[in-house]
Amino acid sequence: MRNAAEGLEFAGYLWRSRTLIAIACVSALAVAGAVSVLLPARYTATASILIEPPGGNDPRSATAVSTVYLESLKTYERMASSDTLFEHALDDLRIRQRYPGVSTETLKRRILEVSKPASTTILDISATVSDAKSAQALAQYIAEQTVALHDSLDRQTDEELSKEPQHIFEAAKARREAAEKARDQFTKTTPMEALDKEVLLTGELELEVGKELARTRAELANYLGQQQAPQPVEAGERQSGWTQFEITATRTKIQDLENQDHELVKALKAKGDLLEDLRRKRDALDAELKSARADEDIENVKFSDVRSSSAARGVRLKILDPGIVPRRPSFPNPPLNLAVAFVLSLTASIGYVAIRFAYDRTRDSLREPTFSRHSDVLR
Repeated sequence: MRNAAEGLEFAGYLWRSRTLIAIACVSALAVAGAVSVLLPARYTATASILIEPPGGNDPRSATAVSTVYLESLKTYERMASSDTLFEHALDDLRIRQRYPGVSTETLKRRILEVSKPASTTILDISATVSDAKSAQALAQYIAEQTVALHDSLDRQTDEELSKEPQHIFEAAKARREAAEKARDQFTKTTPMEALDKEVLLTGELELEVGKELARTRAELANYLGQQQAPQPVEAGERQSGWTQFEITATRTKIQDLENQDHELVKALKAKGDLLEDLRRKRDALDAELKSARADEDIENVKFSDVRSSSAARGVRLKILDPGIVPRRPSFPNPPLNLAVAFVLSLTASIGYVAIRFAYDRTRDSLREPTFSRHSDVLR
């Protein structure tokens, strides 16, 4: 009952102080409205970057995104909020001219906000300046340069990883080109077909000379047999002279044929040895060319694997939303300012009235015993 009575008493006290509360609220609303009107407007534009996980084209890798991986993506917040990148943006977009004498760090804290919403692979870049178009241009610039910086670092990493395989592939390619050049040069400067035909013709000629030599030796043997055979008396001397002449001529022919055969055999051996040596050289060049081509194919496959695996080694950044030009300022927010001012002023005025109420009750309770003692004395 006592608490109810005190509550009713406070409600009455509060009602009697309604003018004070109204004045406080109206004053706060007036001040908040005036401040909202006088403060310069600031606009906020937001650009979004999509962070694709490694091997984004492989649907099986989508399930590999974990909490640890999402936490690791905060690294890209540091990349987007780089002082160097922000300073370049201020210079390229001519925003620094609006803030003379203000440091880059202070401007970045005032203008730029980079965040990654929890459990997402999206990076939000918000820029807040006094001009709506400049805000959107700054947010888009930071997003584009962040993607470009990431791509540049990725290319640098890929070049470092593929440098050695590329060097080996280029060496294999140079070896193959040198082998092809040597093989073509050998083919152009070495008449192997003509030499092969010469060896074939020389061998056929030597075979014919050998056959002719065999026939001539057979004829010589025949003439020698005729010379030793008994002849008639009347024709003996004439037949013997003719046989002797044929024997001498045949022996001369045999000598010539033997000389020809010797020369042909000698030439055939020389040309055959030369042809065999050239064939060995050609076979060696062919083997080297075949081996060089095989090595080039192997190194090309390795180099291609290194280049094609670059997508699976790191994440990829894409601009999901470049942002739009804001139509309404993000600061000040008059409705929000008025609501906050009203709530604060109402709370403060009610608190003041409550303190005043408690003070008055305490003062009255201290006066009441004193008045009672004075009444007793008078009795």
